[in-house]
Amino acid sequence: MSRLRWGAGAIAACALAVAPAAASANVQVGSSGWLWGNPLPQGNTLRAMSFAGSTGYAVGDFGTLLKTADGGDTWTGTPAGTFSNLTEVQALDANTLVAGGGCVARVSTDGGASFSRISFTPVESSCPDNSHLAAMWFLNAQHGYLVLADGSIFETLNGGTEFATKTALPGTRAAGGQVNPTDVVFVSDTSGFATTSDGNIYATTDSGVTWKSVSNTNRAVRAITFVTDKIGYAVGDQSLFLKTTDGGATWVPKDIGGTGPADLTSVKCATDKICVITTQAGTTLGITTDGAETAFAFPTPSTDPILAAAFASPTRLAATGQQGSTVVSDDTGATFRPIGGRLVGKFTRVRAGKVAGSAFAPGPNGTLGKTVDGGKTWTRGNVATSQDVLDVSFPTVNDGYALDVAGGLFRTSTGGQTWKTLDTGSTARAQAVYARDANTVMVIGPTGVRRSTDGGGSFEAVKGKVVSHTRLFEVDSAGSAVFAYGAQDVIRSVDGGKTWTVVKKPGKYVKRGKKLVNRLGVRNVDFTDANNGYLLDSAGRLYRTKNGGKAWAELPGVGTDQARGMSFSSPLKGYLVISRFGDVTNPTGFLLRTDDGGATWHPQFVVSNEIADKGVAAGGATDYLLGGEQSLLYSTTGGDTGSSSDLTITTPKTKLTKAAHIVVTGKLKPASGNERVTVGYRRPGSSVWRSQTVTVSANGSFTSSWNVAKGDNLFVAQWQGDFRSHGDGSKVLTVSVGKKKTTKKK
Repeated sequence: MSRLRWGAGAIAACALAVAPAAASANVQVGSSGWLWGNPLPQGNTLRAMSFAGSTGYAVGDFGTLLKTADGGDTWTGTPAGTFSNLTEVQALDANTLVAGGGCVARVSTDGGASFSRISFTPVESSCPDNSHLAAMWFLNAQHGYLVLADGSIFETLNGGTEFATKTALPGTRAAGGQVNPTDVVFVSDTSGFATTSDGNIYATTDSGVTWKSVSNTNRAVRAITFVTDKIGYAVGDQSLFLKTTDGGATWVPKDIGGTGPADLTSVKCATDKICVITTQAGTTLGITTDGAETAFAFPTPSTDPILAAAFASPTRLAATGQQGSTVVSDDTGATFRPIGGRLVGKFTRVRAGKVAGSAFAPGPNGTLGKTVDGGKTWTRGNVATSQDVLDVSFPTVNDGYALDVAGGLFRTSTGGQTWKTLDTGSTARAQAVYARDANTVMVIGPTGVRRSTDGGGSFEAVKGKVVSHTRLFEVDSAGSAVFAYGAQDVIRSVDGGKTWTVVKKPGKYVKRGKKLVNRLGVRNVDFTDANNGYLLDSAGRLYRTKNGGKAWAELPGVGTDQARGMSFSSPLKGYLVISRFGDVTNPTGFLLRTDDGGATWHPQFVVSNEIADKGVAAGGATDYLLGGEQSLLYSTTGGDTGSSSDLTITTPKTKLTKAAHIVVTGKLKPASGNERVTVGYRRPGSSVWRSQTVTVSANGSFTSSWNVAKGDNLFVAQWQGDFRSHGDGSKVLTVSVGKKKTTKKK
């Protein structure tokens, strides 16, 4: 009998190149107020899925937990309360689910509106590898079994508050061996089955007190399920597919067909005959409609690896995987259609357009992403160049200019559908482009500014000693003004680029010959109007001016010297880009947010990948963000969600006569205990911040200790928030060390 092949229609349906193919709500990210715009529904890899009727749940990386109430057509994010990667999910009914991964497990009885912790580890932020969750199965919201990575088994009768230790699985590390547990399922309160990497299926009839091997194929068994009390299936490496029809007493291998052996990772069934299997490679799904009596069909539902699949009904099949790619089928997997979509390509930065709701993301090989609905959806408008697009400027949604890394300049009047090549009149490779309106456009750097007033028809070098020989690499639009800057200089124009004046930098100017010189290096400049602006220097210090650079004030409330980029939407509101915070030591996607002009800053943990240096654009009503190279997000709340919090620090004495060891204490409100607060410290005369991350007690208090030196010692505390409250940053605490000034008697 020839094997049926499905998938030609499925592959065509899943070419995710432009806007979403089906309506899907924009999913919120973790504990922040950022929502996904690309990919849709969201961009974190999903690794497990479970349905109870049309209500289903999917879990994956970065603590992602999604819910659907319509069989997978639309998805919303749920507050799992963790950033740990989730690998397990089980929908007991439409409102009851358990999910977990790593050191974390959760249970919800209200459809994911709220979650309770399943406390199988003392601390969720870290636990030994052998204590990671390997598998779990719950019979109801209170009664469940957990299997840890070392083969230990625990039973809970009260939803994960207390546990009883059971006998470890034979051959696992907890039993003195080296085998890994892989899955578990219970068919009654006391009877269940567990699988291991050495090919065993173990059965228990006494709640895990004893275990007996009922099958051993010497091929790793990865997943097991029961459809009825008699019929069950198990899958594993090298196309292993086992079936039982006698309640698990015996297991019979089945030939699933296919082009070659594949490692199977999961099996989910709609009936005792209709099942779907996933593979480790994720290139195909395997589907049977006759209980594996004949060869499976192997459709390819997506160009992205599919790692999880489950049935909402005998005909409705949903599947998901890498970067959140999601597909559904209404004919038991014969054909698939995509949910949401993804722009193909990579991006290097994001720029807000002049028109509200518009933003643009350039990238390699002519790539250009575009949104005109406030980041909810993105479309492709490639520039007519094979070079990487360095910068773009769109004064309207249709009129725009693009600059590539080779210095090529291009214009569109069709919103990016078609492009015209322009001649800047120079062979120098410009570093940035700015269009004041459809006709007035400037190219910036590498030395000076070239300007056109006829839509790019002709360019002239802007004259004047302030600009003509100044090395520049970036441009910043600020209302009626425009700023250009390089590693050593900042200049400003208030007449559309005709003339430019010097903006003084923070710090001391020293006379060298006939010139005043200030060697402070410039990393980033962002002005919100002609007078109000911020400068980030090459040492990571942040400054603010309210008078166009006549005077600058340092803002030590940032509590870090690691900021790489920034963007402000008003004199008071803006972001800094950082890569690490608190306990997170690997490069990831953090922002610092201020709403008070830089006096205080609170972290936002947005994405699992690093945010690009130019990856945040504060657009006013809507802000935009590029995470990694493909994730495009937006926020209308300044990136915050949840209720406010309050963080303060103090020390008994803020004035000391000599160097000493001091204690800095603080208070977090509200607090439930075990929150992690990072206290930063900067020594006198240094630009480098050191930090301690400490645990908050149940009453909200925390303590850190430091050695202070002569001069002004600066302290700042910051908290990234949780899934109830957004983060907060303390005001700067200054501890001054030095001799007391004495007044001479007359």
